[in-house]
Amino acid sequence: MWLTRKLAGEGGVRLHSGLVESESGFAVQGESRYDRPEQLLPYGFSSLAEPGGRAVMLDGYCAGLSSAPDQKLAPGEVRLYSAGGAEILLKRDGSVVINGQSFPRKEAD
Repeated sequence: MWLTRKLAGEGGVRLHSGLVESESGFAVQGESRYDRPEQLLPYGFSSLAEPGGRAVMLDGYCAGLSSAPDQKLAPGEVRLYSAGGAEILLKRDGSVVINGQSFPRKEAD
């Protein structure tokens, strides 16, 4: 990711990764242990990562979780999902799929 490479190279921001733990809520064990670190998320989003994932840490803040690209997505698509299987897929044709039920793109008024 361009941002993480740039920040790591500038020397002012410390970029690390660590293993997500859940024994005490949300914690990340890396070079240091971070108990309940603040997460940097867009407005309106909230999540709690499952244990075992790799978190990207910027100066003690959780900037996200590292993962491989979702091979099921076409370029320009977005998928939101939960560990329980709930899913919202925003398709590149404008349609939305919620838990398998498809809704066509809204036509302009």
